[in-house]
Amino acid sequence: MKKEVKVGLLGIVTFAIFYLGFNFLKGLDVFRTENEYFAYYSNVEGLQTSNPVMYNGVTIGRVVEVVPEQNQNRVKVLLAIKREISLNDNSVAILSDNGLLGGKMIKLLIQTGNPLKDEGILKSEIEGGLMSGLSEKASPVLKNADSLIVTLTTIVKQFDQTGVALKALVANANQATTGVNAVVASNAKNLSAITANAATLTSNLNGIATNLDSQIKPILQKTNTFADSLNAIRLGQTVAQLNNSVASLQGILKDINQGKGTLGKLTSDDSLYVNLDRTAANLAALMADLKANPKRYVHFSLFGGKKDKEKKK
Repeated sequence: MKKEVKVGLLGIVTFAIFYLGFNFLKGLDVFRTENEYFAYYSNVEGLQTSNPVMYNGVTIGRVVEVVPEQNQNRVKVLLAIKREISLNDNSVAILSDNGLLGGKMIKLLIQTGNPLKDEGILKSEIEGGLMSGLSEKASPVLKNADSLIVTLTTIVKQFDQTGVALKALVANANQATTGVNAVVASNAKNLSAITANAATLTSNLNGIATNLDSQIKPILQKTNTFADSLNAIRLGQTVAQLNNSVASLQGILKDINQGKGTLGKLTSDDSLYVNLDRTAANLAALMADLKANPKRYVHFSLFGGKKDKEKKK
């Protein structure tokens, strides 16, 4: 065999080995046949060839080709899927995130339907990414954070205003303290003299109070003794008068019981009652006769009354 032929065969074998090794290192099964399917998306940002095709967490294929179609404003994605995976016309190829590093993958959602042939077109969807989900959930939090920041800003401004007022108050207090210190310093001698005089006056007052206390105590004791004696005298006089009154009353009651005096006669002799009863009966008879014969007792004439009286005489 010629040397050129050997070199050519060696180059072909080397290229084949390099191609197979490169695909093997990329995780591609170069010895297994696959079915190819198409899916169309409006945006496939982050999707690259060799990205996995997953079904229920298991890799069943790969992305073979990503081709933009400018005329139709879409991107055609070619997927290679293991032949033993049967797809149908209701299967969906979902473009989704693959972890937190920003990678992409295709998730297959296989549903019941008519079998889909090789190089068929799959339905496509774009799943909301992790960042978009976080953005949606973080949006209310960010709004609340903005409101909180505005509130904190207002509070800080109010604190600033309060701080200015406090500074002015402290400055006024310092000025007042300085003035008081100056007044105290200028009148220190007078204050000392006033303090000494006040101490002397207090001492004198204490002495006077002590003397008055020693003099007033005997007077108070005598006053208390006199008051006690006076109370005893008054009480004795009152008791004696009361005893005399009781004795007099007892004597009067005794005389009445014995029939002495007017009251005694009234209680023991019924002649007064009999006379009073008799007088009342006579008075009643007189009143009855007066009502029956008033002319016998009363003479009344408007004309010639005196002449009639003279004739009778």
